[in-house]
Amino acid sequence: MRVNGYRDMLTQMVVVITLSILFNIPRYLDDHVVKTQDGSIKIERTYLGNNNTFQIVYAGIFYYVVIYFLPVLILSAMTHRHVICHVIFALPHSLLISHFFS
Repeated sequence: MRVNGYRDMLTQMVVVITLSILFNIPRYLDDHVVKTQDGSIKIERTYLGNNNTFQIVYAGIFYYVVIYFLPVLILSAMTHRHVICHVIFALPHSLLISHFFS
């Protein structure tokens, strides 16, 4: 079985970029720029930015899951898979055959 590394890399890049954009869309919608009467500019919160449920769910829960928990989970799974591959390739061939086909 041959793995097409270039195609896999492009697929992963497209998925990561798409998910990053989708995850950050609400950040652009919770503020807006307003020009005041005297010509100065200020940033005001929109309805979404003032919504407590949005702040708790998006900023309080999803943010920490995506920024902290998900990367640790992915790294753990990749490390586990990497260790299993090294263990399998480090075992003598005769031991593998006797273990799996006995």
